[in-house]
Amino acid sequence: MKIIHLSRFCNRYTFIITFFLIVSVITSSTLCAHRIGESYVYLSVYENRLTGTFHIILSDLNIALGLQTPDVQITKDNLADRSSEIHSYYKEKVQFFDKETELPIRFTGFNILRSGRIWVLTEFVIIENATLPEFIGIDYNVLFEKNPDHLALLAIEHFWKASIFKNEGQESLIFSAENPRQQLSFSGYSVFTGFMGVVKLGIIHLWRGFDHLLFIIALMLPAVMVRKNNSWQPVTGFRTALIYVVKIITLFIIAHSIALSIAAAGHFTLPLRLVESVVALSIAIAAMDIIFPIGRRKFAWVVFVFGLFHGFGFANVLAHTGVLDEHMALSLFGFNLGLVIGQVVLICFLLPHIYLVRNSAFYSNVLMRYGAVLLILLGMIWTVDRAFLDIHILNRVKGFFINMLK
Repeated sequence: MKIIHLSRFCNRYTFIITFFLIVSVITSSTLCAHRIGESYVYLSVYENRLTGTFHIILSDLNIALGLQTPDVQITKDNLADRSSEIHSYYKEKVQFFDKETELPIRFTGFNILRSGRIWVLTEFVIIENATLPEFIGIDYNVLFEKNPDHLALLAIEHFWKASIFKNEGQESLIFSAENPRQQLSFSGYSVFTGFMGVVKLGIIHLWRGFDHLLFIIALMLPAVMVRKNNSWQPVTGFRTALIYVVKIITLFIIAHSIALSIAAAGHFTLPLRLVESVVALSIAIAAMDIIFPIGRRKFAWVVFVFGLFHGFGFANVLAHTGVLDEHMALSLFGFNLGLVIGQVVLICFLLPHIYLVRNSAFYSNVLMRYGAVLLILLGMIWTVDRAFLDIHILNRVKGFFINMLK
């Protein structure tokens, strides 16, 4: 009776952990913010600079400019040659104000985005080497005279002090034909607010980084066991397991902190394909140590080396967010602190649970053995995919679960 009860106990907790991992995969998917029938303004706010990008569907741009026939329309091929027409239109239909003083728009380039339709992205600067005002006024009249039902959304894409990084889906203002002029405030934010936002960014990345989570889980599986007589035996006390976890995770944290700092400062970088492939390989190697242990002292060096590659992976993510454009030292410290907090939360959740079931045959024979085999297979498949195939197996798994939930 006791064994049956313990098996049910283990199965219940295995389900909880599995569900938790699936949720972490699903929530890491991103949504495209661009919708047909709308145009967008994205602003990036810095200490002494304000830049932005106008987003509009190419066909809507031609309608706005009154170019109805194919022979006179702007296309993605002649976009650069027709830039003066686009600039003149935006200067006429969009104005930015500091109180009542108009801020001149200086256009800096174009881009094309395919998101269902062809979008024209027109880049601009409105404040350079000047103190940012507390608020600005915006008068937006693009397409309203041609289509009174048209909507325009303004989103702040980057604002360090407001903890906004790579934002695409959350708008700050909505312009319409009835409400074309509005104000946007930049006051009420501080360095502390930005720092806490970077910490949160680190936590979120750790929890959404499925490969990092699996590596930590592979490190923790043998934490409540000790190797005796060529077999795994349960530890006699929680303190033994805790000391091992603290040592191995601290080593991992030191390694990824070193690599993150070096890469973020631009002193040394590695190719992204190499980094991502080795991070995937680290899962397989960590799990393989469960089946063929090399000794905890030697394995500590393996963890340190792989920790360096995880750190380079974190640096790639941090660079992509644009967080390092301002307050670099604080950003590095905050992001790394967030990573550490995320790991501590995971450990605090997992360690007590696996300690409670360490004496069961289910843990040693099923979770340890078959869990390690599963991690090895996943890590090796993922390594081959990232190194050679580029078929994005994890994204396909995400899509599978998302479709199941629809």
